[in-house]
Amino acid sequence: MKHTLYIGQPYDPLEEVDVQNRKKVGITQSKGHLPIREGQLKKNASTIMPFGYVVVKAWEFKEAVASEVEKIIHNIRQPYAGEWILDEDLTLVDAITTLVENLKYESVEIDLGTYTEDVEFKKAKQSNSWAKLERELYEKIGEASLTVDTWNSFKPVEGVLKKDGYYVDGQRYNTIAKACRCIVGTSNFCYKAFLINGTPIVEVMKDQGLDVILNNNNYRIK
Repeated sequence: MKHTLYIGQPYDPLEEVDVQNRKKVGITQSKGHLPIREGQLKKNASTIMPFGYVVVKAWEFKEAVASEVEKIIHNIRQPYAGEWILDEDLTLVDAITTLVENLKYESVEIDLGTYTEDVEFKKAKQSNSWAKLERELYEKIGEASLTVDTWNSFKPVEGVLKKDGYYVDGQRYNTIAKACRCIVGTSNFCYKAFLINGTPIVEVMKDQGLDVILNNNNYRIK
């Protein structure tokens, strides 16, 4: 009888390896069991691999239907291993949120701030928010050409931010992060290296009033 559905993801404590495009959709008995489950997965992750683990979003259903909802999600976005789903364009959290909100089952989003470590949660929240910021930026400035600064051994790349994504040589990517992964091999520095009229895209976002701040030489979202 399980009432709670959650989405979790690994993270690299050293901020050197990009693993934000892996998500785990799972279930547990209740809201009270969620921190226990996160702790178990966190311990397993750090024991087996050099990564941490954090729950980024969760819901508690009035009825014991979490397993049914989990099956629906896994039928739509099939896991590549166990309960792990590849989230290359970082849209999974928003997609599952929309699904849960439109189901007939009554649910309440769980306030993760009551037990999740602040720094870990903010880092994880950051990695799932860029796609939304890119769409908001497009709404403010419209179509814009972008170039990649090669100061960090990036291959020279040019593209265009459009309404439905980011285009490079005719190939569409839902997010700049995915374009970076496919073209450059990492997305860790995309939002510093990708420029609009010579200005990093994160600075353009800030100039347009979007909620981005600078922290420890990395950009994150409040």
